[in-house]
Amino acid sequence: MTTHDTDILISGAGPVGLTLALALHQRGIAVRVLEKREGLSAASRASTFHPPTLDALHSLGVLAPLLPGGVRIDRILWRRVDDGSAASIDLGILKEETGFPHRWHREQQDVTPALLAALPPGTVRFNAGAEALAQDDTGVTITAADGTTHRARYAIGCDGAGGAIRALAGIPAETNDYAHRVLRLLTPIDLRDHIPGLDGLGYLYDQAGSCSLLRMPKVWRLIFRVAPEMSDDAALAEDHARARIARFLPALRDLPIEGRDVYGVKRAMALSYQAGRVLLAGDAAHLTNTRGGMNMNAGIHDAMTLAATIAAVLAGAPDALLRSWAEARLRVVRDALLPRTDARVAATPADEVARMAALTPRETLTWAREASMIDIARVGAPA
Repeated sequence: MTTHDTDILISGAGPVGLTLALALHQRGIAVRVLEKREGLSAASRASTFHPPTLDALHSLGVLAPLLPGGVRIDRILWRRVDDGSAASIDLGILKEETGFPHRWHREQQDVTPALLAALPPGTVRFNAGAEALAQDDTGVTITAADGTTHRARYAIGCDGAGGAIRALAGIPAETNDYAHRVLRLLTPIDLRDHIPGLDGLGYLYDQAGSCSLLRMPKVWRLIFRVAPEMSDDAALAEDHARARIARFLPALRDLPIEGRDVYGVKRAMALSYQAGRVLLAGDAAHLTNTRGGMNMNAGIHDAMTLAATIAAVLAGAPDALLRSWAEARLRVVRDALLPRTDARVAATPADEVARMAALTPRETLTWAREASMIDIARVGAPA
């Protein structure tokens, strides 16, 4: 009889890996997480939590302590800075479908410690990134960077787009960079005092471009696209930053800037989410444009639906249920997630405000459901 160290091995202790670990643990399933870093990542990455994700974190018992340090977003604003036209959507229209009909802005590095604290001590092994993988009919064996070997019934790659598991399992992916990069400026000024109708998320437009505004707990983020031909140094230069601010916020051209960075935007999709007893979730399976803040949320939805599927299989359901999950989540990315984020990138700035203002009540509800990912969050979960 084959001996397994644990039921499930997870590679990666980010929000997706830890969500999966906690969802499995709460179902009584033994789990171990292998993380290549010496501790949890403190990088500033995803920050938008959509309603189904808030529902999921609430069901896991980790949301309540996170709420006081976050920012609730009830309305989204679109405004033309050249002619003053505007449109807005109140996310409260989703109240019949979710316990959290709003968005929440908080850094992902504030969420992972709460997930880790809810797991039994020793669940996560740090400095133990996956270096080798072998599988057979009964399980998966992973050799970690610290020299330890771990065996489980199934292994899940939640180790990001550059993680080891996808490559070790031989799963190909389609990848490419979006042509533009992003300039992010941080300011302590409360932009709600200066922009009519702004709650915590807004998009400003002129005839040719846009600026995104996101309220975070201590600062506002101003986000601009950077042309492919512009260097990072030129994009970060003070005169360029001031010119972009003056274009969309002329009355605030001298607002204080507390931080700035430039980052690239990638698009990726694994061509399969399963290779035998190895599965993928989160960034290891998909990357999208950051517009709309969907990718991390989709990863957490991967984790929640996969946990339910694994529990069913370990309880006696056929292994084919995992294949059905993998195919369903791949369809979500291919047919919904990537097209939605790509559409936001391709949208013509001059038309966005008029398009949003012209939506009927029914179209507005559909837009809110899709933008909040309510329609795709549970796809793949066992019936």
